[in-house]
Amino acid sequence: MKTAFLILGAQRSGTSVTSHLLSQFGVDFGNPNHFIQFEHNPIFFELKWVNEYNNKLINALGYSYTDFFLPLEEDFAKANTSDLEKELQDHIKKEWDNKPLIGLKDPRIGLTFPIWEKILSANHYQLNIILAFRHPFNFLKSNQKLFHNWKGWTDTRHFNFWLQLNLTAIYFTRHFSIYYLNYDHLMTNPLEEAQTLASFFYLDSELVTQASLVVNPSYYHHQEVAETGNPFVDNCYKLLCSHALYPADYLNYRTLTLTKDWEM
Repeated sequence: MKTAFLILGAQRSGTSVTSHLLSQFGVDFGNPNHFIQFEHNPIFFELKWVNEYNNKLINALGYSYTDFFLPLEEDFAKANTSDLEKELQDHIKKEWDNKPLIGLKDPRIGLTFPIWEKILSANHYQLNIILAFRHPFNFLKSNQKLFHNWKGWTDTRHFNFWLQLNLTAIYFTRHFSIYYLNYDHLMTNPLEEAQTLASFFYLDSELVTQASLVVNPSYYHHQEVAETGNPFVDNCYKLLCSHALYPADYLNYRTLTLTKDWEM
């Protein structure tokens, strides 16, 4: 059985350093020349074609990545994705052939997971799920510094983006055992986190120390722990820290946002 690690969670939440950590255990994230900004330090570990492919899937649902939408499995069933599914099979074959231990990192996968699960499973990959998360206030500050199309985004819109990416990941992976990786804990306790991660996934314990050394504290910005001032977001973060944020919370959030008078 081959294994695919999927690194999910909101962007700016430690998905890159988590991927770097896993790469030290032999997880293959693809050809570095195919990474977005492959010379960037720290390394993104994000394949350009994965980004582009996920954008196509999201477009098939009638949205773009930065739109606010909360998908369900039936949305993909209604969209005609058969050609896109064949395209994904071809991409995976070309990037990894039959390599036994691969990794995929892109926040969009949390929104498009049903298709990835279908194709990876059909290609005999066991899925290992990691949800990397960080304090929503620090996500807000970090995300606002990105040069992206955030123009006109309020703090509330950023917080909804944080909820959208974390909650969809939890909902779509509900049939899997999820490893919750707290970015703040990783950056302050890299050896302990690497040991826990290795134990959870039965990775080589002799590589733990080596792997933990890729965690560079100088890249750890926005370390405030103040509450956001948004009770809903703060409560979701507390539940996430205790691994008590459940698929039903996504469905409830989805129902609430569809209510015309919904305000965070």
